[in-house]
Amino acid sequence: MQTYSEFYNGDRTATVTLISRHWNPQFNVWEVTMYQNGRILERRTVNSESLAETIAEDFVYAGGS
Repeated sequence: MQTYSEFYNGDRTATVTLISRHWNPQFNVWEVTMYQNGRILERRTVNSESLAETIAEDFVYAGGS
């Protein structure tokens, strides 16, 4: 696992991590971990870097879902 980016806003934090699952990059996934007050609220795994960053930004800046 490799942390790709982090987003902060008040007590909310989201990290985007690249998870390499196979020798072929097609099998790699991106994990978004969402925190509030340092506690994990949710983890989501997606196949797209841009989708992972959108989820992280939405959670941190728009209040999340």
